[in-house]
Amino acid sequence: MPKMKGGRAVVEALIAEGVEVVFGIPGVHTLEIYDALYDHPEVRHIVTRHEQGAAFMADGYARASGKVGVVLTITGPGTTNAATGLGEAYADGVPLLLITSEVASNSRGKGNLHELKDQMGMLSSITLWSAEARSVPAIPGLIHEAMERIGSGWPGPVHIQIPIDILSAEGEVEVGKPSPPAGSAAKPDLGTPRSRRLRGDPDDIARAAELLQGAERPLLYAGWGVTATGANSELEELAERLQAPVLTDSVGKGAIPEDHPLSLGATWRERGAISQVVEQADLGLAVGTRLGGMETRGWSLPMPKRLIHIDPEEEIIGRSYPTELGLVGHPKELLCRLLAQLDPLQRPSRAQEVAAVKREAEQELEARSPQMRKLIADLRAAMPREAILSLDIAVPSYWATTYFPVYEPRTFLSPHYFMTLGYGLPAGIGAKIACPERPVVVICGDGGFMFTCQELATAVKYGLDMAIVLFNNDGYGAIRRNQERRYGGRIIGADLTNPDFVKFAEAFGVKGVRLPSLEELGPALREALKARELRLIEVPIHSLNPPW
Repeated sequence: MPKMKGGRAVVEALIAEGVEVVFGIPGVHTLEIYDALYDHPEVRHIVTRHEQGAAFMADGYARASGKVGVVLTITGPGTTNAATGLGEAYADGVPLLLITSEVASNSRGKGNLHELKDQMGMLSSITLWSAEARSVPAIPGLIHEAMERIGSGWPGPVHIQIPIDILSAEGEVEVGKPSPPAGSAAKPDLGTPRSRRLRGDPDDIARAAELLQGAERPLLYAGWGVTATGANSELEELAERLQAPVLTDSVGKGAIPEDHPLSLGATWRERGAISQVVEQADLGLAVGTRLGGMETRGWSLPMPKRLIHIDPEEEIIGRSYPTELGLVGHPKELLCRLLAQLDPLQRPSRAQEVAAVKREAEQELEARSPQMRKLIADLRAAMPREAILSLDIAVPSYWATTYFPVYEPRTFLSPHYFMTLGYGLPAGIGAKIACPERPVVVICGDGGFMFTCQELATAVKYGLDMAIVLFNNDGYGAIRRNQERRYGGRIIGADLTNPDFVKFAEAFGVKGVRLPSLEELGPALREALKARELRLIEVPIHSLNPPW
C-alpha cells in the first residue's frame, strides 16, 4: 500500500468516490489538504468569500447536478460559518459532505487556536452522521462510509473531521472503497430520528397496486424525494397509466413538468379549484414528501382518507396523516415495482378536467394579485425551459414557490424548510458550476442579497454568466408587512439602509441595471440571458405584498 500524508489521503479518497468539485476556503489547519489538491487539478476547487457561501454553493451544486456537494473548512469559525448551510441541507434533504479539520489529538481541550468545545456534537443536530478520523489509514474508509450514508435513505449532509496531526502524519493507505478501518470514531445518526432502513415488501407492493387499480379518482402528491432519487419518469408514467392528477409540494416542483396535461403544479390553497380535486380524490399516493407543516400549510391540506405513502424513512410514514399503506424504500425502485404490478389500464383521460382546474387557478391568481401574475409570466417567458431558477427569501420568491411553472427536474432551487436568507446567490453559483451550459437566474431581495453579496467576487473569479434579479424594497418586506398587519403599523427593525446596488455590482466588474418599474423586467432579463454575462438587475417593488 502506498504511504502518504493524511491530507493527500483525503484528496485521493475524494477522487476515488468520483468527486469533481469542492468548495471552501484554505486555512492554516487545512493546508495539507490544499497542498494535495495542488497536484490534482482534476478536482476543481472553488474558493469562496465566506464558508456560509461555500455551503450554499455546494447545496446548489448538489440540487442541480444530483451529485454530492463537498465543502472544506477549518475547525472552529470555518465550521460555524458553514453551519447555516448544513442546516439548510439537512432540512431539505440535500446530499452534502463537510470535511473539517480539528485541533491536534494530544492537546484537545487545552485552549487551541479555533478550538470548539465539541465540534462533532455541534454538527450532530444538522447532519445525518458525523465521524472523526483517528489515523491516516482510516480516512478513505470514512469518506466512503459518508458517501454510502448519504445514499442509503433520505439524503442530507454528513460530516468528517480530521485532527491536524492526522492530516500531517504519514501512513499506509489503501485508496478505494474499503470498510471503515480501525482508528476511527463515529457518532452515527446522532441527534436525528432517521432510520436508514429500506424495504419494499412484495405483499405491500401488490396491495398498493390493487388499491391504485381500484381507485376511480386517484391523486398523486410528489415531493423532493422523487427528483432526489431520479424517479421523475416513473412518476410521469404512473400518472398517465392511472390518469391521476399530480400535485407537488413547493420543494418538489419539477417532479413532473408543470405543463404536463396531468400536472396541477404546486398551487394548492385552502380554498379554490385545486382544493376541490384533492378533496374529491378517493385514493392518494404520496411519494417522496415529508408531508410536513410547510408543504401542507400547517397540515390543512385535505389529503384523501385512503392514503399510500412512499418514503425512504419508515418513521415519516403516518407521522402527519393517517396512512392505509406505507412502502419504505427509494421512490424510483418502488415506483418501478408498482408499475410492473399494474395491469394494462384504459382509463378515460382527465386532461380536460385538469386544464379547467388550472385555468381557474390562474384566474384566482389574477384576482389575488394581477401584478404578481404578470411578474411570474414575464419571468417564465424570459427564461428557457431548461434554465435554473435559484431563489432567496424575498416577497417575489414566496409567490414563485407556488406559481412559477417548472418544466424540468433540478431547475428550481429554494430554501424550503430552513428558509434562510442569503441562499439565492451562492446556490445559483453552485448550480452554474454544476451545469455551465444552462442559463441561471437568481431572485433575491435587498435584505437577503446583503447576507452573501460578497460572493459576486466568486462569480466574477470563475467567469460565470448569470442574471441576478434583485428586488429592492429597502427592508425586510415580509417582516414589515407582518408588523403592519399584526401590530397596527408598529414597524421596528424592518427598514434598511442600502448601498447603490448598481455601483456595488460595477465595483466587482459586473454590469448593473436599475429598472424604472417592474414592467421592464421581462425585456431586461431576456437581454441579460442573451448577453451571456454576469449581470445584476435591480427592480423597485415598494408596493408588492407577500401572498398572505
